[in-house]
Amino acid sequence: MEPNEPTTEYRKVLDELVRRITSGELAPGEKLPSTVRLAAEFDVSVSTIHRVTTTLEDRGLIRGVPGKGRYVRS
Repeated sequence: MEPNEPTTEYRKVLDELVRRITSGELAPGEKLPSTVRLAAEFDVSVSTIHRVTTTLEDRGLIRGVPGKGRYVRS
């Protein structure tokens, strides 16, 4: 594996959350589950979830609100 190549766990979580957002399962304006809850749901580390949510923010799919959480963009 290349040093910057995404891990299988990262890819699995990212793909699933993108699917939930684009399908409307996670609706615009809806708050994402907490980092700890997502880590438990996907059985991955909190750092993996941080990487995934950063990627989702970079792609414009979610937005972080300081002290409130992360929300699906409309």
